[in-house]
Amino acid sequence: MDIFEEIRKRIEQKEFSKAKELIEKIEDEVERYNSLGIIHYYEGKINEALEFFKKALDTNPVHDDVLFNYSKVLFEKEEYFESWRYLTRINSKTWEVYDMLGDTQLKQNNPAMALHYYKKAMELSNIPEMKEKYQILRDQFKKDIKLAIFCLPGLDNFIKDIAQILSNIYDVKLVVTTDGRQIKEAYDWADIVWLEWANEMAVEITNKLPKDEKKIICRLHRYEAFTPFVQKINWNNIDKLILVADHMKEVLEKYQSNIYKLIEDRIEVVPNGLDLNRFQFRVRRPGFNIAVVAHINHRKEPAMWLQVIGMLKKVDEKYTLHIAGDFQDPTYAHYFYYFIKNAGLEKNVKLYGWVDDVNAFLEDKNYLLSTSIHEGHPYNIAEAMARGIKPIIHNYAGAKTQWPEKLVYNFIFEIPNLLSEEYNSLSYRTYIEDSWAMERQILNISQLLKNKGG
Repeated sequence: MDIFEEIRKRIEQKEFSKAKELIEKIEDEVERYNSLGIIHYYEGKINEALEFFKKALDTNPVHDDVLFNYSKVLFEKEEYFESWRYLTRINSKTWEVYDMLGDTQLKQNNPAMALHYYKKAMELSNIPEMKEKYQILRDQFKKDIKLAIFCLPGLDNFIKDIAQILSNIYDVKLVVTTDGRQIKEAYDWADIVWLEWANEMAVEITNKLPKDEKKIICRLHRYEAFTPFVQKINWNNIDKLILVADHMKEVLEKYQSNIYKLIEDRIEVVPNGLDLNRFQFRVRRPGFNIAVVAHINHRKEPAMWLQVIGMLKKVDEKYTLHIAGDFQDPTYAHYFYYFIKNAGLEKNVKLYGWVDDVNAFLEDKNYLLSTSIHEGHPYNIAEAMARGIKPIIHNYAGAKTQWPEKLVYNFIFEIPNLLSEEYNSLSYRTYIEDSWAMERQILNISQLLKNKGG
């Protein structure tokens, strides 16, 4: 019998003093603190247990067992958001983890997200009680409201997860098509209409189909604000316009001023949300691997990437730029292949093409470089921070309100200093948990739909 089994038996027999004596023999500091936390928990000393779990996490912030134990105690102390935070950091999630994630969301009045997690727990556990729990709560929160989400083909990446999660409490149809018959059928069926992107589809639907008693919501991401589509949409039929960032209001006001004045009181800002469970957190250190995750087009200022790595190569030849992205303009492809070779950057620039698994791509990276001249709410930065990676962000309009100002630069000569300054993986992850989690996005959308949908 190993020492942990012996400690477990002593705890079961409530021989806590003998269990503590055994713990003194544990050499690993994290396991020792974790075991002390467990003993104090079963002694009913919740605050002391919490302190021991915290000490263990101070040593190893990604120890799955400690994270679960810490989350459990936080939940019992009714600190539901903090409990959720540490549960998302568990890398190997069991059904028990998803069940508790569901509990944290139910306690925070976010039933769509709670059911999303309970369903995962049910599928992983195959336990009748878990299935019963999911079905009872689904019946309790299910609304007799039909939600149709319309999106043009190829533009549904940002709405798929939202549609799936909302389907736990609404009847949802995600309509990704240009077929007029399918669009009309789904539109006639719906109580609430969601227009994903303020583009040509929004123009067609708002001008050609009757509003009747439907609640119509339109979500504008970024590029649409600079196009004529905004002027052509029939805003009299739109109940709410969702923007993904506060600074997009300024863009609308500047470039579509007449429309902004018309709809200003109908605008809701709902930032994009990241599924933190998809991005494994770990503590990182400064290094030489710099990631870029982006489509390669003019808005991303890709020529600046090569200028940055050229500058950093003079600081240390070990700096390497890893580019995950597809060329959307053959001119950039021609330039990149020429310049990389001609400037002697073959060893310092690696082109991967488009990468589906960003989480895996980021595994060995130390930094994320963003040189965009404009963004709505960029996922690439949030995904890197969720993994504990330090981002280096060019000062696009809105950058300093979306991200910690100390991570934003104006000129590339500032970058070496940014790289050498404090590196704090926990703060990057915490920032995303606090600000840009999918849970918050779903809660905001659910409240908006509830207000507009009865």
